[in-house]
Amino acid sequence: MFSILVVDDEPNVRQPMCRLLASMEGVEMVLEAEDGLRAMTLLKKHEVQLVITDIRMPAADGLQLASHIRIHYPQVDVYVLTGHAEFEYALQAVQHQVTEYLLKPLSKDKLKEVHAAAYLKYRQRREVRQVSEIRDQALLEKRVHDLLHDVPLPTFDEFLIPPHDAIKLISFSTKDLRSLGEASVRYFIRGCAHEAFSKLGTAVVCMEDRLITIVLFSEQADKGAWERQVTETAGWMEEKLRLPVKTGFGGCVKDIKDLSLMYIRSMISLGFTELSRSLGAAETIVPIVRALLAYVHKEYTGGGQLADFAHIHQINANYLSNLFHQEIGLTYSQYLTQYRLSEAKRLLRETHLKMYEICERVGYKDPAYFSRIFKMVEGMAPNDYRTVSTSS
Repeated sequence: MFSILVVDDEPNVRQPMCRLLASMEGVEMVLEAEDGLRAMTLLKKHEVQLVITDIRMPAADGLQLASHIRIHYPQVDVYVLTGHAEFEYALQAVQHQVTEYLLKPLSKDKLKEVHAAAYLKYRQRREVRQVSEIRDQALLEKRVHDLLHDVPLPTFDEFLIPPHDAIKLISFSTKDLRSLGEASVRYFIRGCAHEAFSKLGTAVVCMEDRLITIVLFSEQADKGAWERQVTETAGWMEEKLRLPVKTGFGGCVKDIKDLSLMYIRSMISLGFTELSRSLGAAETIVPIVRALLAYVHKEYTGGGQLADFAHIHQINANYLSNLFHQEIGLTYSQYLTQYRLSEAKRLLRETHLKMYEICERVGYKDPAYFSRIFKMVEGMAPNDYRTVSTSS
């Protein structure tokens, strides 16, 4: 919004100028003030792009106002009005980095020139800002997508993460984890989802073949608004796709490092687990990935490192990692975590082993770390899971 502030203690000068400026291209609002102090008050309340001020005024003059603006609002263009008798005094305006000083009486043509120059700079700054915002949003989406798949956030990109008190994650998928439709439909869904959840905070939308995931960075914990938005989104997705839509809740955390675990939790709640993919459709998986799955099932209690497997089979680890993700839909680390937790749940249900023994058997050395991951993914502590599963 392009707004202008006119400051002059003479109403017969100030008001006609305001009326003319209000009729010019792109002008949304014209404010007026009778002196510099009143102008400073208005600048606190309103975003202004252009200030035209008289040089001689009571309370605070035009140069004092210009100095104040340069310190607090450096992108605002400031034009100072002066008479011939004040020319020498007006030269001091250079020290205050005013855009230009203007001789009274100011003609309509000159006022139009001032507006045109300031409006052009405003549009150029706005375009640069919009490009920067689009670039930052795209990079944020890339980094969040990486975090979902257990790729750490580079230190130099930490500034991208929005301020937040809570991070929430929700995933939507059509039945049988089928594609969300053609590119145009997916683009429409992406835009609508981003707009809807942006009302609650900073929303990031990640699209994949099998599902759409929304990560919300929120500074207010409004559980009711979140749940209503999730329900509404699932509803209009079903209407648009003409297919049932399943909802996978990833939970709520504060630490960005927990996004990968939230993503696993959402996929589990959607029924998309390592068992449903690796055992249910094993014949469709390429041989090297099937061999890697067998390696996980055998070595998960120990290292179970992808790099070790790649070295044994003399295959590039990065290529194998990408291939595994493409075939399974999970990163190797996420698959390993899910498999370890599925085994941990089996041991909790079927044995009386102590917690530290189960922890060791599924490949975790630190019981506290194991408990944190288990609770994050399963929504309850290991002991609570054992109590619930053995009592039912």
